[in-house]
Amino acid sequence: MTSLKYPSLILDETIAKNNIKKMATKASKLGVKFRPHFKTHQSLEIGNWFRGYPLDGITVSSLKMAQFFAKNGWKSITIAFPVNILQLEEIDKLASEIDLRVLVVDEETVKQLDKKLTSNLNVYIEIDPGYGRSGISYSDPGNIQRLVSVINSSYKLTLSGLYSHAGHSYRSRSVKDIRQLSSSVIEKLSQLKTQFEIPVCFGDTPSCSVLDDFGLIDEISPGNFVFYDWIQTKIGSCTPKDIAVAMKCTVVAKYSSRHELLIHGGAVHFSKDADITKDGESYFGQVVKNRSNYWEDPIEGCYLKSISQEHGIVKCTENFFYEISIGDAITILPIHSCLTADLMGSYYTTTGRKISHLSEKII
Repeated sequence: MTSLKYPSLILDETIAKNNIKKMATKASKLGVKFRPHFKTHQSLEIGNWFRGYPLDGITVSSLKMAQFFAKNGWKSITIAFPVNILQLEEIDKLASEIDLRVLVVDEETVKQLDKKLTSNLNVYIEIDPGYGRSGISYSDPGNIQRLVSVINSSYKLTLSGLYSHAGHSYRSRSVKDIRQLSSSVIEKLSQLKTQFEIPVCFGDTPSCSVLDDFGLIDEISPGNFVFYDWIQTKIGSCTPKDIAVAMKCTVVAKYSSRHELLIHGGAVHFSKDADITKDGESYFGQVVKNRSNYWEDPIEGCYLKSISQEHGIVKCTENFFYEISIGDAITILPIHSCLTADLMGSYYTTTGRKISHLSEKII
């Protein structure tokens, strides 16, 4: 185990593997293909934990990530980010080596791909399901039809289907909320599938965690579920016992007048993602009980109140404050494990083994 001289991200391998098993089993049971997103863990070893289950391929969030996983044996990879036409040379090379799938959102990009590629390439049309981030609105079938026609008339491109990420499910705060939002999105995507007679890939962790019916969806691609995080417990996707990663941070000072601790652990470790307390204030992580290298239940009233670059201020109950000494390491569940994992760059398992992360190699 790391000496904990520095902030460390601890991974409970058993929980993570169980999360993978549950999602893969659900996909098989419901008859949908499974193309998990690897942007959360970004790890070759953790990626290999998926290999025992039926996969249609994997999903990543960048070209560099796709290149890395391709070099390490993954043969079917979706880059779930709209094509950057300045990367066409690298896309062309990778498409000659594996089943590469990319997202397109406009006719100009499609025409550039068809004109400049020497290799055949599979493309998804990204559909915006009301999230407002990227893609063609699922309420704009005319625009979708035009893009379908341009792709089908191209020489180098093959239409793999529609790809949609309902990221606004993260605004939910109950299982009921998730079901209502996701079911509505799936119904609309199912209509598009029927209209255009092409497959649909869909997936966000809240939806994939709670739904037991994906309608006409062909494939799911969630990612955060491998670790989950504190915000997923507030959404309704999981319980605290499903969270597979936690930050260990050292207490460097105590402030008795306000029952607060100063820790070495700030925005460069946790990220700036936040949740809101009952009083309407932002907070950046939830303190949990320590148990050796593991962690137990959340401690009510104890949370990461504020962060700057390296500093973190932990608000405590009076009891917890006096239990902790300077030099102790406390355990905090991150609000968003994807960004925390990306920032930390590696994991230490609860048995003390280090697992590398792609950011150590691709940035």
